[in-house]
Amino acid sequence: MRGKGLIGVFAVALVSLVILVLGARWVHFRITHAVTNAVFVEAETFTKVAYRRVGGRIVDLYKEEGEKVKKGEPLARVEAKDIEVKLEEVRERIKRLKEEIEVLRITKKRISGKLREKERALLERRGEIKLKIESLKVRIEQLERDKERFWRLYKKGVVPSRRFEEVKTNLLSLKKEEEALRRALSRTEAEIKALRAERLRIKEIERKIKGLLHEVEALKRKEKDLMNMLEETLLRSPIDGYVVKRYVSIGEVVRPGQYIYAVYDPRDLYILVLLEETKLKGVKVGNRVLIEIDAFPDVEFEGVVKEIGRAVASKFALIPRDITAGEFTKVVQRVPIKVEITKGPKDILRVGMGGSVAIERR
Repeated sequence: MRGKGLIGVFAVALVSLVILVLGARWVHFRITHAVTNAVFVEAETFTKVAYRRVGGRIVDLYKEEGEKVKKGEPLARVEAKDIEVKLEEVRERIKRLKEEIEVLRITKKRISGKLREKERALLERRGEIKLKIESLKVRIEQLERDKERFWRLYKKGVVPSRRFEEVKTNLLSLKKEEEALRRALSRTEAEIKALRAERLRIKEIERKIKGLLHEVEALKRKEKDLMNMLEETLLRSPIDGYVVKRYVSIGEVVRPGQYIYAVYDPRDLYILVLLEETKLKGVKVGNRVLIEIDAFPDVEFEGVVKEIGRAVASKFALIPRDITAGEFTKVVQRVPIKVEITKGPKDILRVGMGGSVAIERR
């Protein structure tokens, strides 16, 4: 009996010792750590995805809330019929303008070819006429001298009148020929001058071609812009991450700038701790944090204090607390603390999850 009594006393003592040790450890942990369960999983930023320039009726939605998405992966598609019609109209206009430009180029080439041939022929003719006129001038000057000489000889009776009249007739004939050549030269010069009108027509065609080419370039820029808009009818994710919100349904008409999805990058997740002001002592930036998430009690997470708020959470509440003398009730305020997750599988976390933390004090 006495032996059994000793065993009982020993067992009670052992249990008391264990309780004492555990209690001491619990008290020590509470002294060396700031513990709270006002803890939430938050994201640094939500990326709200919207159509930048296009709008219309939603015909496809490719992702649901909670699904994983990769950068560039399609999220939604709007009806593109109006853009396709405009694009077709622009392309048809470009085609017609190019055909018109080709016709003008052919016309210009034809007129230029004829103009060059005509100008070459006229210049050759003018050169030939001038050569003939120069040749005639020499002969006329010679006959003028012969006429004077034969006139003196005729007056002296050295030569017969027939010889003098022959020289005189030849001189008159050459002068008439020279006059005819000068008239021909005048007509040729007039025809050469008339070619200027043809050159002006060519310049007018060139100006028209230039104007049409500018119009084609403008339409090509518009075509490229419409093609980009057509591509933009397929909304793509700007980041790798998860869908946290879908704002629209299939068949809904949306406008540019209207939010379609909200996505976030799990690498930007952090722990928001609303720590009681009475537990702030010893809590510093860089302190180690033990994290427990309610949804995953068996998964270990750790972090470090990244930022300690400079104002209590209630200061920015939608309904501020009443601090009038007759109504004021003193309550413990909470200070927001941002904790960076340094250990644990962040990809299993979801924004808004709750838990508890223990922040080491220094």
